[in-house]
Amino acid sequence: MGETIRLTGVHETLLATLQARAMDNRQPEPVLGDATAEDLLRRIDYDFSRIRTATKDVRIVTFRAKKLDEWTSEFLSAYPDAVVLHLACGLDSRAFRLGVPPGVQWIDVDVPDVIELRSQLYRGRDGYRMIGASVTTEEWLGSVPEDRPTLVIAEGLTPYLRESDGEALLRRITRHLQTGAVMFDAVLPWTLRFAKYSQLLRATGATFGWGIGDPRTLEHSVPGLRFLEQWSLLDSPYLASSRPVERAVGAAMRSVPQLRYAHRLLRYDF
Repeated sequence: MGETIRLTGVHETLLATLQARAMDNRQPEPVLGDATAEDLLRRIDYDFSRIRTATKDVRIVTFRAKKLDEWTSEFLSAYPDAVVLHLACGLDSRAFRLGVPPGVQWIDVDVPDVIELRSQLYRGRDGYRMIGASVTTEEWLGSVPEDRPTLVIAEGLTPYLRESDGEALLRRITRHLQTGAVMFDAVLPWTLRFAKYSQLLRATGATFGWGIGDPRTLEHSVPGLRFLEQWSLLDSPYLASSRPVERAVGAAMRSVPQLRYAHRLLRYDF
């Protein structure tokens, strides 16, 4: 008998990303190669047939995670004494699968139920700790060092927030921390109307609440934030190893900005 899951709604979606990383790891040439995901899948008592992770979902999860891994490694190479603040970390293994410099302090943040589960599944190490709190509250941020370059990662979080909560979160971060970078995935506003057709959202009861159009608008609503770049999941080099029909569809979608950037990663500094 494995660890029993008692998560619902948006928090239950972390199991889909875990399953997607495990499915990727079974491939002859995986994108992410996250062997930890397979191990955790075996240790969790949950009916994964409920979420039925599709091939396209595996691509979304792994393309997104791979690019975030690359951006994270780039930041830590420049700032080997940084703090990493991983918001809504779920059961992600990024803190352990990357070559994190010994001077880095890595902090994974998620709701108490998720952090309790993580503490049962992951072993700790020097420079690593977890905080059990909702990222939309304020108190937890007080325990985060404010005087070191900080990388803030939010993967699979912002589309589920309300716009007011997401912008308030970013303002709290940029007020508390002196300098750093923020990177997260975002969807375009038009996708909110179609999210209800997602098998995963129907199964878990989660909903999308925040779509971001022009990423530079956040520079006005979040003082100190400076837009650096956006990266479409359709621009992943790993799409080239997909089936011919998927490559053709991807190429067609890249030619239409509203489709190309429907789901992308945004990167800012502050």
